[in-house]
Amino acid sequence: MGSFKSELEFEDLLEDVGDFGKYQKRLIIFFLIPSAALLPWFTMNILFLVFTPDHWCNVPEVSESNLLLEVQKSIIAPQESLSCYRYDLNYTDFLMRGDLHVKNGTPVIPCDSGWQYDTTYFEETAASKWNMVCKDDHYPSFVMTLTNVGSIFGTPIYGTLSDRIGRKPVFFIVILVTAMTAISSILMTNFTAFLVLRTINGSLMPSVFQLPFIILLELVGPTMRTRLNGISNAAWTAGLCLLPLVAYLSKHWVTFGLITSSTSALMFCYWKFLPESARWLISQEKYSEAAVILNRIAETNGKPIDPAELRLKIKNLGERIKKEKKMDEVKNTASDLIRYPNLRKKFLIISFCWVADMFAYYGLQINVPNLGGNPFINFFILSIVEVPGLICSWYFMEKYGRRWSSVSFLILTGSSCLLVAIVPEGIPYVAIVCSLIGKFGASAAFMAVYQQSSELYPTTVRSIGMGMSGTFAGVANIIVPYVVFMAVFGKHIPFLIIGLINFFAGISAILLPETLNEILPQTIQDAERFGKGQKCFSCSSRRLSSDSLHEEQSPKLLNDNC
Repeated sequence: MGSFKSELEFEDLLEDVGDFGKYQKRLIIFFLIPSAALLPWFTMNILFLVFTPDHWCNVPEVSESNLLLEVQKSIIAPQESLSCYRYDLNYTDFLMRGDLHVKNGTPVIPCDSGWQYDTTYFEETAASKWNMVCKDDHYPSFVMTLTNVGSIFGTPIYGTLSDRIGRKPVFFIVILVTAMTAISSILMTNFTAFLVLRTINGSLMPSVFQLPFIILLELVGPTMRTRLNGISNAAWTAGLCLLPLVAYLSKHWVTFGLITSSTSALMFCYWKFLPESARWLISQEKYSEAAVILNRIAETNGKPIDPAELRLKIKNLGERIKKEKKMDEVKNTASDLIRYPNLRKKFLIISFCWVADMFAYYGLQINVPNLGGNPFINFFILSIVEVPGLICSWYFMEKYGRRWSSVSFLILTGSSCLLVAIVPEGIPYVAIVCSLIGKFGASAAFMAVYQQSSELYPTTVRSIGMGMSGTFAGVANIIVPYVVFMAVFGKHIPFLIIGLINFFAGISAILLPETLNEILPQTIQDAERFGKGQKCFSCSSRRLSSDSLHEEQSPKLLNDNC
């Protein structure tokens, strides 16, 4: 590949102390899996909190009568306008007459005494509490939009902070603010305060998801990175599948919100258990702290190591990184992602792939009205379809590499959406089947693209890079509801837009280098060299032996495993 010279890398240190031993497995079992499983509880609960139940005009005389509910609805308004209008009648006189037949042509007027809500699924939601219906029916979408707006500003801030002061402190700062804003927003009686707190809460969500993964990623060897990503995403999906059950059992949005939001506070139990990233500590010239952590890893993994030799290796690696930083005159800021041509190309392509995947993941979730019926079952179906997607992505990433996995799944997602746009609307089940295939592809593509981004960005700006790509994805989330809204002009339009974006993202992903079994770039200079010797159409990068990690890489070490 020609990317790295025969110099000490952090992967060499991991090999000395154990790159996937008891220490890393303990972190995965007791930290990564529980935290990833709980994440959707306080990041995706907003979809149920602002759920809008069926509703109709509240007419006190009718609601206080002993009439069956269906009869009440029939005398309040025509079925097609029941949600927002009522007949212009004197209901006291109407009910006293005993004739419950409303004459054809009876005029209707907007609801003037509030609404009644169907309590089949929820006794109350934020939408029914603040009457986010009829002329105010845009507010549930507005709440979710503000959540995404918050992430646009929050993600680069927390990503930069993570690269400046460390992964561990920022993770707990994010968790603290998440718990405070999530719980207090549920208890608010003022709607404006509720919106402000949910916006602040939304600014934290991408960082809450990324930081646990980054912390573990920087403590395992190259061969374990895909497994780590698969475990993290599988745990997320498991938590996502359980979320509708919690909503179903809660019945009330305050109860549901407090249960799901309070789980974020449980993360503080990891304060003493969670280590700082030794890779990050070395990049910040904190050699003694890095040595303590690596010694602890070696001791737990049963790998005998000379502390003095380890400290010398750490110092040598740190000095090389320091020297390369000075040569590059790099300040390790977001501007570095654009300043350097090779890194800029990767950043733009990765960000485009994130945007495309968010369009598909959230767009298809919003745009599946054909499923209808029970919202808890619908949510579960849209969640469980991710399981085969993650399994396939995991297998293909290890077999054929990250590049062709992301390319294939993005194109699959795009093609399934374009098929809906091409096939005539009269053919049944096409939209449903293709939507589920698209969600499958979007889930698989997310895992592959996320893996690529975590491996292509160098350690010194890894959190910044992933945060900036997440920011672009946040912008996509703001636009998606409006793309889906264009279905009023033609049901094929959202599918067409989502399909084209994903198809072109898949094509552009071909230009990214392969990262399977490769040493993670540590500095900007490493990132600039990375991938320059790779064949464009190679399927994966295989190393001849572990010793080759220390040797000059050459193109002949790259094999086409297609």
